[in-house]
Amino acid sequence: MKEWKELIEQNLHKQKNSVAKINTDKATVQYSEKIKLNRVLKSLTGDEEIVRAFLIDRLVNELDYKPENIEIEKEYSVKAGHGKLSPRIDILVKDEKGNPFFFIEAKAPDKFEKDKSEIEGQLFSLAQAEEKDFKTKVKYLVYYTADLQEEGILDKAIIIDFEKYRNYTDWENDGFISIATELTAGYGEPKKQPLIKGHEKHDLRTKINREEIEGLGRNLHNVLWGGGGTNDSEIFYSLVNIILAKIQDEYEKEDEQEYDFQIYQYGSHIESSEKVYDRINQLYKRALKEQLNVSEQQKIDDDNIINRNKFPLNKLIYTVQALENFSFLEGRSSLDGKDILGDFFESITRDGFKQNKGQFFTPTPIVNFLLYALQLDNLAIDRLNNDKHLPLIIDPSAGSGTYLVEAMKLITKEVKYKQFHKVKTSKDVKWRFEELFKPDHQENKWARNYLYGSEINFDLGTASKVNMILHGDGSTNIFVKDGLLPFRFYVKEMSPNYLETATADTLYNDKEVNAKFDVVISNPPFSVDLDTQTQREVKNAFVFGDKKNSENLFLERYYQLLNEGGRLGVVLPESVFDTTENKYMRLFLFKYFNVKAIVSLPQVTFEPYTSTKTSLLFAQKKTKKQVEQWNALWDKYGKEWSLLKTRVTDYVKYFVKGDKLNKKWAKDVVADIENESFENIKTNIQRFLKDYLTAEDDALEVKTLLEKYSEEIDSVSKFEKETHVFGFYNAWWVFGEVAKELDYDIFMAEAENVGYKRTKRGENPMPNDLFDLEYAPYQLDTKRIIDSYEKNLKILNDLLDESKKELETIEKKIKDKEIESLKKKAEKLTDDIEAQQEKIEDVEAEKAQVVEILEFYYDSDKLKSDYLERTDADLINHFKNGLLSRYKSDDIVLRTTELLTILDNIRKEVVWD
Repeated sequence: MKEWKELIEQNLHKQKNSVAKINTDKATVQYSEKIKLNRVLKSLTGDEEIVRAFLIDRLVNELDYKPENIEIEKEYSVKAGHGKLSPRIDILVKDEKGNPFFFIEAKAPDKFEKDKSEIEGQLFSLAQAEEKDFKTKVKYLVYYTADLQEEGILDKAIIIDFEKYRNYTDWENDGFISIATELTAGYGEPKKQPLIKGHEKHDLRTKINREEIEGLGRNLHNVLWGGGGTNDSEIFYSLVNIILAKIQDEYEKEDEQEYDFQIYQYGSHIESSEKVYDRINQLYKRALKEQLNVSEQQKIDDDNIINRNKFPLNKLIYTVQALENFSFLEGRSSLDGKDILGDFFESITRDGFKQNKGQFFTPTPIVNFLLYALQLDNLAIDRLNNDKHLPLIIDPSAGSGTYLVEAMKLITKEVKYKQFHKVKTSKDVKWRFEELFKPDHQENKWARNYLYGSEINFDLGTASKVNMILHGDGSTNIFVKDGLLPFRFYVKEMSPNYLETATADTLYNDKEVNAKFDVVISNPPFSVDLDTQTQREVKNAFVFGDKKNSENLFLERYYQLLNEGGRLGVVLPESVFDTTENKYMRLFLFKYFNVKAIVSLPQVTFEPYTSTKTSLLFAQKKTKKQVEQWNALWDKYGKEWSLLKTRVTDYVKYFVKGDKLNKKWAKDVVADIENESFENIKTNIQRFLKDYLTAEDDALEVKTLLEKYSEEIDSVSKFEKETHVFGFYNAWWVFGEVAKELDYDIFMAEAENVGYKRTKRGENPMPNDLFDLEYAPYQLDTKRIIDSYEKNLKILNDLLDESKKELETIEKKIKDKEIESLKKKAEKLTDDIEAQQEKIEDVEAEKAQVVEILEFYYDSDKLKSDYLERTDADLINHFKNGLLSRYKSDDIVLRTTELLTILDNIRKEVVWD
């Protein structure tokens, strides 16, 4: 935030009618003698003082208030417990009768949102003391900061009509109403201008500062979630609905129309909360139909934007007023080029949604690791180059949409920017690229045709939709339905709809499959109960429809969704991989998928919400030919097991139980017993028991061998319950033989640290075994960086020249006539010039360092090939903590030669067909 301070300092220094000056290097402040100071102010004690100096200059030189009518640091006596306090008000602007017109509390920009809770004590209480102790009438309370925008530094204020709201409680009960957001000139009544689509001055803001939107998120959380009485999720869902209504408003308005999503002011009167509710509620109902594809009119009629018993109207008013100025469609990219509205929504989702049993949001670092481990970047480029399409991606349990959002961001970032050099330059591919990723402000529009999701929870489905829109998707295929329903249930009016189609699969017990999607990414709900409709439908739609584990049913659904060669990346509980209960699911996986990798995650991954041990599964759906090969081998070894089981059963009867030789037994059994061919008999036993036997068992007689392994023989002789899938065989015995013939490597890794450890009090950074960050960006506008130093140096040199000229003028006057005050001023100017020269030398030295760094590591704005692996410690330090830290990249580094992390290795070793 250094930039705004320098801008204010320079502007104050240039002002001809100087009423306030600051020197950030010397940390000093100086106000005009015409302004009443109730205590000596010389030290620049913090950013708040810089804001106060800026505001006083603005009040006098722009808004035509007399400096004689401005008072600073007026002290009051306020009761506090058994004693008294002596707080001060930052600025008083009095009218000609001596009554405070503006009663102002100034805040540093980064404290504006955070300190709003202090409005009661710093404004209301002191205004009441002002009127009581000094017999005056306060007109307006002002909570103020300076806001850096492209147009310059602007007012950012909450202005409260103190004549109407005599105490904080009344103001709170009306929803924290602000009658205007900027100060008026010449004692004019503050007015709130209506927001109008397409208006030059009064349209929605599209340029949004990261600090203010982050502060807004914190303040929304404090106000909406404060005070108890309502659980987190109820507030979260209400806020999501309100944002959806705002999105609808922006979609439907035409130029010169006033927006519905705002608080209107009629003269000096603010519209009633009931009127606001009715208008915003109608927006929401239109959004249900037009944004969420809700077709049932009864559902639209019955649903309201908020439950007024749990989300009172004053909170609705507050939220509308907090959000009304921002464009949620056009304001997606912040001043630093990142999706701050999307980040804002993710933050309120993370902080506001109460995660339930079996349903835990996947932290974004884990999602990004999973996507890059799937090599989604390479797949997207390959599909574009060869098919002129992008991969079809689905999350059947989408939650709030994190997997889909991150997939969208990854594909746009890698294909359009970071790996654009890999996109073919043929005309047809170029044209297709333009269709998908242009214009720049709609670069994610491709997602509306390629990203799908389903979510059974209506409120979470709404959240997923809002999440996608705020990240720039515009419209996506989110179905607010259970992800396990038959495909005919996924109906929407707009085409295409790849999820609705289904055909019977002869290799899958003639069950219906969709087989349209290239990628499935998900974190399925663990061990949750299915609703009545889903329970009824899955029995016929799934091979294991009678099983209870929801995560296993979703594994089947992934097979149904993917096309041949489709990629799977999902979070699963480790019980899927190691418990007897889930053995059938592991067999299903190996039959229908080639398992590519399993990455075990530490217990802290999903804490503090759950300590369930999880793993990431990466797999690729087999082709029809590969499944047929599996089936042939399964039948082959299944028959062998059946033959061996029959023989071993007969051996037990004869040698252990003492039954007589039965001529109806298999011929080779009868022959071996009659001929005492014990080696043949032992060979069959050894083949049946396989790894149970040891080398020492070779010396045992047949009877002893059978008695020793009687329990093992009973175990191996049993077949699985799921005979409709595995046949009347011992599936694990057969699988062991099939796996030998179809043997392949599976990448296995265990992460001890994942970059964070979360507690209910917050998040702590930790080492990360999964991946490293780039820190040093691949592409960097080096000229812009150097130009910023040149611009700063020019400003500093201009200020230095002005100071020298001023000193020269003063020295000339001193020669003509000895004036003591001029001598002091000359001495002060001499000191200032010396400080300015030192500042210029420091900036020039820093610029030289930066130029040297950029020339060493970058060529034509691109990171030199020798440093692409991001293993140079000095390079990382320059961007992580050094002079170039403001330009650091938080992207994941994709190494190809030096394999340091799990991601480096998995991308190198795992080959996707």
